[in-house]
Amino acid sequence: MSTSGTDYDYVLVGGGLQAGLLVMAIVHYQPAANVLLLEKNDRLFGNHTWSFHLGDVSSEWSWLRMLPMHQWPAYTVHFPGFDRRVDLPYGSTSSRQFESAIEQVVQQRGHLEIRKSETVSELGSSRVLTTGGEEFRGKNVIDCRGQAPSTIAGAGFQKFYGLEIELDEDWPDRLPVLMDANVDQSDGFRFLYVLPFTRRRVLVEDTRFSDSNSLLKADSLEQIKAFLERRSVSKWRVLREEEGCLPMPFTSAFKPTASDQLAGGFAGGWFHAATGYSFPLAARFADVVASATPHSVHQRVLQLAKENRFQSSFSRFLNRLLFRLVSPKRRSEVFRRFYNALPNTTIERFYAHTFTKTDAARILFGRPPRGLTPVRFLQSF
Repeated sequence: MSTSGTDYDYVLVGGGLQAGLLVMAIVHYQPAANVLLLEKNDRLFGNHTWSFHLGDVSSEWSWLRMLPMHQWPAYTVHFPGFDRRVDLPYGSTSSRQFESAIEQVVQQRGHLEIRKSETVSELGSSRVLTTGGEEFRGKNVIDCRGQAPSTIAGAGFQKFYGLEIELDEDWPDRLPVLMDANVDQSDGFRFLYVLPFTRRRVLVEDTRFSDSNSLLKADSLEQIKAFLERRSVSKWRVLREEEGCLPMPFTSAFKPTASDQLAGGFAGGWFHAATGYSFPLAARFADVVASATPHSVHQRVLQLAKENRFQSSFSRFLNRLLFRLVSPKRRSEVFRRFYNALPNTTIERFYAHTFTKTDAARILFGRPPRGLTPVRFLQSF
């Protein structure tokens, strides 16, 4: 057991997605590095599902193979009067799958220490102090803590409540449903999100792109039940519940950056502002940090931030249009047009946060949703 004042190569504060990806990348690139992970709760990774298009992550990141995940060759989207199969491979992993992967790393490597139920009172670029008075030093201290949605100004919210269920009969679809928007749209863009992990184990989430961060679970539960009835599913059991609220900022806050204090995940801006997807950019950050030397890591992260500057700004611009100019009940029209008008290649680059200025123009080009006028656009600024 480490003592106060122990030195590490890496000290990771916060035991969520970003820290887990950093652990796997560091173990791959620097197997002899000493790593300390501090988490305030008594369990790592919370209760989450992280999904992404497989094209969002590089095939060269072999360290990701340590992480078990579900994969599908395509997914579908459904809007009133419009359905589409999107032939882009899709993947998903969960908190428990992450926990299993990290447990294997701990068993196989002697240079990883995990401390749970540790609250940090002070954090610097090379030093961490806990509320219990212990001090830990690191060549690189990385803040991987999240951010409470209620503390963020200038943002809309992607809020969701879901159930992972077990069925008595096979689920009718083999592919994920990324969006089923054939539901009431009065509280912003609302859709059902469905991941069939097996034929009889399925995650169903009620999701809204809303102006409010409040979540009415009872209402979401009724929506999920109604959806299951429409799919002729009568017998099912709840395995677990999942809920969350992801800020979708339209200001410059939380953009990718590289200050003296390294920050990953949401705090560092490593997420897709217009979609809420965090896995791809968090993995990109982890690969850059772990493959850099201690003296070059800040420069490498700064370069990564520059590479994502345009995409980050444009994503926030899209959020401003969505939340400031389009009425809640009309927001689904934006997403219907996105999937109706754009080819797979543009959709893939958009989700991967690698879209070009030409892609951005193509996303904007076309008939605007009803109520979006040039005057309202100028007034939003």
